[in-house]
Amino acid sequence: MLTPTHSYIIIDYLPQLIGLIYLFVFWPLLFQMKGLFGTRGILPMTPYLNSMLFGYGRKAYYYIPSIFWLNSSERMLVAVPFAGTILSVLTVVGIFPLLWIPILFFLHLSIKTTGQEFFSFGWESFFLEISLYAYLLLITPAPTIAMWWCLNLLLFRFHFEAGISKLLTYDANWRNLTAVDYHYLSQPIPNTIAWYAKKLPMKFQKFSCLMMFVAEILIPFFIFGTDDVRLVAFIGLVGLQFFIWLTGNFSYLNHMTFIFCMILLSDQFLEPIVGQVPHTASNPLTVEIIMGVIGGALIVGQLIRIVSHFYRNQFLLKPLIKISPFHVINRYGIFAVMTTKRYEIIIEGSDDGEEWREYLFKWKPSELNRRPRRVSPYQPRLDWQIWFLPFTSCQYEPWIKNFLHRLLEGSPNVLKLIRENPFPDKPPKFIRAQMYDYEYTTWEERKQTGNWWKRVYVSSYSPTYQLA
Repeated sequence: MLTPTHSYIIIDYLPQLIGLIYLFVFWPLLFQMKGLFGTRGILPMTPYLNSMLFGYGRKAYYYIPSIFWLNSSERMLVAVPFAGTILSVLTVVGIFPLLWIPILFFLHLSIKTTGQEFFSFGWESFFLEISLYAYLLLITPAPTIAMWWCLNLLLFRFHFEAGISKLLTYDANWRNLTAVDYHYLSQPIPNTIAWYAKKLPMKFQKFSCLMMFVAEILIPFFIFGTDDVRLVAFIGLVGLQFFIWLTGNFSYLNHMTFIFCMILLSDQFLEPIVGQVPHTASNPLTVEIIMGVIGGALIVGQLIRIVSHFYRNQFLLKPLIKISPFHVINRYGIFAVMTTKRYEIIIEGSDDGEEWREYLFKWKPSELNRRPRRVSPYQPRLDWQIWFLPFTSCQYEPWIKNFLHRLLEGSPNVLKLIRENPFPDKPPKFIRAQMYDYEYTTWEERKQTGNWWKRVYVSSYSPTYQLA
């Protein structure tokens, strides 16, 4: 049976690695918070908190644990990610890392719980869970077996739930192994490699999809094996993350998962590289008992999460629902249903209602001749969120109406979130959102036109708006 002594080297470096991911979390927010949540942002935070307090009373403080209850001014919106960035750097360089990790956790949780639609992504909950379990492993004089296995079970669960959820949806594209072929086109923000990957033969695409299922459903069981078997798990899971990173832009998900997978590497593989790390510390019996109870409770909660994919029992899930505001034990499963088309929402403004000019975004597809670019681990929240719009009607997405309103007002912080404003002197009188069907060009079309994309008009997504 494995014990924490097998990975003392990784455990020693774990605080710095956690700090590196926190840097990926906070640094991009320095440039986005005011445009997203400021007074003239898309979803102002102060009115949101006031509405939650009105609806839930004092329970709102529990449902939304956040430092922004104390102050949600624009200065605070910048101060929180700024503090997170500084503390992340201190953690990376090893200056009192165990002091900063719980603070970083709370600052991240504060943004996650108040970020509304712009912070609805699974990897944020995943990282909160990782950093909490890692901290509980690190605070004792010696790593405890209960928390060690709690962390390993989380790594297993994240991958296994991602794979099994794809099968349990009965999506034909996953079952006939064609989903990866669609993915290269329909993913939120493709990069250049995705354009080329989409051109590969269907046999290769199906083989890739099959290997993905092997990596997500079969290989995670290797986590509970010997050192050599865990090495195979490391190679398989890191290989999966590499190819996802190579062909896509998924924020810091791939970087975070790669770092997390390093707990699979035992000291026998790392000592020739970094040397031996002597450890003689031991835990008092009281510490072992307390951490055993905490780790055991977290393991039971994780097992309930796994079972809930096959059998949902509200009685078993009730304790997990109670603690869900803190993102301690989350449910996982990304792209359970594969989208087969790429619909893009194009925002246009006009001064006369006749001639329309297009707002250009930093990363999402727009001009036909603009090459898809790499942006990860940076996550442009606005570009990402627009990808979800075609799946619902405009009337059910209040944030897009707010966004269009801010463009009509010419809000400076919101305009900083886009690449090119076609009305630099004054805002337009009219604004609207149109929906287009985007596809990659063929080899021949790319050669003749120089375009990476081709598009066909589908329909109007929003009414035409003007300020009252």
